[in-house]
Amino acid sequence: MTLLISNVVSYKEMENKERSSNRVKCEHCGKLHVLPYNEDCTCSNCKLFSLELFRFRYGNENVNNSVKSTELQPIPSKKAKGTEKKNKEKGKKALYFYGIVSKDRIPLYYSDKKWKYFLELTNDLDIISTSTLSGTLDKMLIILGDVTEDEEENLLARFYEKKKIIHILIGNFSDKDSNWIFNQVSMFFNDMLQKNKIDIRKLDDIDKREISFKMNLFLNNIKEEVELKVKFEKPNFDYIDNWLRLHYIGLSSEFVGVISLLLDRENILKFGEQKFFKPDSEENISEVVKQVIDFSESVATAKIEVILATILANMRGYPRWISIKLGFQKYRYLSFKKLENKFFLYCITEGNLEILESLESFLYLYLKDVVSTKFTGSLKDYNNVKNKIRDIMDPFPERKFY
Repeated sequence: MTLLISNVVSYKEMENKERSSNRVKCEHCGKLHVLPYNEDCTCSNCKLFSLELFRFRYGNENVNNSVKSTELQPIPSKKAKGTEKKNKEKGKKALYFYGIVSKDRIPLYYSDKKWKYFLELTNDLDIISTSTLSGTLDKMLIILGDVTEDEEENLLARFYEKKKIIHILIGNFSDKDSNWIFNQVSMFFNDMLQKNKIDIRKLDDIDKREISFKMNLFLNNIKEEVELKVKFEKPNFDYIDNWLRLHYIGLSSEFVGVISLLLDRENILKFGEQKFFKPDSEENISEVVKQVIDFSESVATAKIEVILATILANMRGYPRWISIKLGFQKYRYLSFKKLENKFFLYCITEGNLEILESLESFLYLYLKDVVSTKFTGSLKDYNNVKNKIRDIMDPFPERKFY
């Protein structure tokens, strides 16, 4: 190819400009890459798959017509912050994360290293959903930053299980588009495992790189085929029930449980079956019942605090609620409400999620005095509040709020 040298731009200047435009920084370790790039788009320094290399390489070379090179150009560091916000408003970054993990806790794929912890968290949520709350893991709303921020600062995580493999999608897609993505990706993933004869129980480095490369290529094309949403959409819940039943209340201060109250006397959650208590005699039955309740409250609090601590430790946000599907238009929820002085209110509820804020406001009337100051170590005031809430809830028919 012959280069035409004008009076304004010298050959050397054009060469330097072209070299500079081909420099791509690894998002993991920061190493600058120049042509030729690795074919599998892995960083030569940290050996991880680089989405920036992938986007630049296949965007510029137009390997797939559905990938637009203008969208996949590397972003200069000085403009990255403003450009990212602009792209978010246009909906270009609707898919924040996609991950795949087996129910046996084998990590299979993650699109972004900083969200890798979500694979292990998903396994924990799955265990709580299936064993503790007797349902199927469905959705989780994550609040980023302060609770006063706009709705666009919320992220919705969705979960999909097929053949003992759990898929995770975090983005601002509608329910319809999310289901379509799950179906497409799960079919592609299963076909890839069969065609390449990959045994997920015996993954080696070659298998992991093969999965990562092909999944990134497939997901990049998927994002171009769905209608992206600019604003965060309210999850599409269809409710049979017009009430919200309260099963459990918890209050913690900086991950220290100060109130744990199980109201589920009917054993709907089947907490009482998670540990076997045998009375010594008929006179001790009431004591055994108390042991079951105390044990169940402790187990619930410990599991919930692990979920909250994991998310808070890895990102600037917290889960607002986690939905567990029980059946057709039937849901159970584990919710988190951020209060003053680093307190969090936990609730396990069932029914209509739209009533949750009213329920939390009701409970706050009895909690506001103890959360107005920081926890000092004494549980006396918290125990008094716990007993008061228990007495107040007794007259509520089936603990249902309307």
